[in-house]
Amino acid sequence: MKKNKFLLLVAGILAVLFMTPSQAKAKTVNVYFFRSNSCGYCAAAKQFFETLKEDEEYKDLFEIKDYEVSTQKNSNLMYDAAEIMGDTLQGVPYIVIGDESWNGYSSTYDDDLKEKIKEVASDDDFVDPLASLITDFEAGGDDGLIILGILAGVIIVVGVGIYFARKDVDKLEKSIALEEKKEEPKKEEVKAEKKTTSKPKTQTKTTTKKTTAKKTTTAKKATSSKKSTTKKK
Repeated sequence: MKKNKFLLLVAGILAVLFMTPSQAKAKTVNVYFFRSNSCGYCAAAKQFFETLKEDEEYKDLFEIKDYEVSTQKNSNLMYDAAEIMGDTLQGVPYIVIGDESWNGYSSTYDDDLKEKIKEVASDDDFVDPLASLITDFEAGGDDGLIILGILAGVIIVVGVGIYFARKDVDKLEKSIALEEKKEEPKKEEVKAEKKTTSKPKTQTKTTTKKTTAKKTTTAKKATSSKKSTTKKK
């Protein structure tokens, strides 16, 4: 077993040492493909790249960056890419590989597209002119999600604040109602006190009436006694 592992290791080292320069430098190339679902030329270009992706020679050399331009976001990206490349757009498909671009598609472009993929893949010093634009574009999607998350958090916080504020208002209203209920018996007691204080007044009136009645009867008795004494004389 140890001998087999050693042989495999030696074979791997030899494969690296005897690798051709183009193979040693090969890297994945971004193929920027702007298209529309309703475009026949776009469908033909898409079929070409899908077939090329099955080719053993090319399948590991490139990656399709597919942007369907019916959305405003992808359409803006296509125009920004064309501006960087110094192109005037004439429709779709719009294809960018390395520092070269194609506006439209024809099967006559196939060899040029394949040659450009190989050229960029073997050039270690090549800098993708659209790399920064695409990085910002993809990061922008994350920023949008972050903003949505922040807005959702604010809405939740405001909703919770309103809920607890409403609870406090309800508690305050209940406490006020209880205070009003406590004050109602006091009002009734005040009314009762007023009634009890008004009764003696009626009694004094009746007593004065009785007093005056007694005075009149005594006066009558006095006059009658005077009359009787006068008759005797």
